[in-house]
Amino acid sequence: MNKVVLITGGAKRIGKSICEKFHKNDFSIICHYNSSDKEANELKEKLNAIRKNSIELIKFDLNDVKNYQSFCDEVLNKYGKVDVLINNASSFFATPLTEDNMSDWDDLINSNVKGPLALTKHLAENLKENSGAVINLSDAMVAKGMKNYSIYAVAKGGLESLTKSLAKELAPDIRVNAVAPGAILLPSDGSSDEEKLISSIPLGRIGNEKDISSAVFHLYKNKYITGQILRVDGGRSLN
Repeated sequence: MNKVVLITGGAKRIGKSICEKFHKNDFSIICHYNSSDKEANELKEKLNAIRKNSIELIKFDLNDVKNYQSFCDEVLNKYGKVDVLINNASSFFATPLTEDNMSDWDDLINSNVKGPLALTKHLAENLKENSGAVINLSDAMVAKGMKNYSIYAVAKGGLESLTKSLAKELAPDIRVNAVAPGAILLPSDGSSDEEKLISSIPLGRIGNEKDISSAVFHLYKNKYITGQILRVDGGRSLN
């Protein structure tokens, strides 16, 4: 039987690229999504056309904290196991100091910290049986602080700390790492100066989704890496 990977937020952008990368390497895919019905179904049609019954979809809101166990039960009902958990789903929006509120905290912390922790907890026994791996998606700029994104930065910083703590707690049976992407796509609202941004990246270009999905797959493949945060940002965080 093929190995099975669960990717949260897997219908679009980086999540979609991760789904495609693991599918190309003969994994069965469980693609979680929340509101991206159209994109999720298009991805399912595309991958099942390549290999029949190779992807399943689960719609779930990570703010529904009381039903994480039910979500994980549904995950295991799809293919009977999980070999890799990839916590990619993430809320991302500005929270200037004068404007943030408790609902912002709930949304950002649930998707970036509570969700990854709960899914790892509920799937840990199965991951252990399969000598599995957990890979979280952070943000390369968190370590430097993020103006107007303080709650998001707190959430991603918490995710990185969680990654290291769980790597210790779950060793040697389950490896836990994170990939921290840098600039991958420019904001669609034109708020970013592309020339200025590129000048801050030593490798001289904005990254793409495949740069991230290949790094995620590398952390799965290498069996002697755990507790690490791999910053895939073209060297931008060096500045």
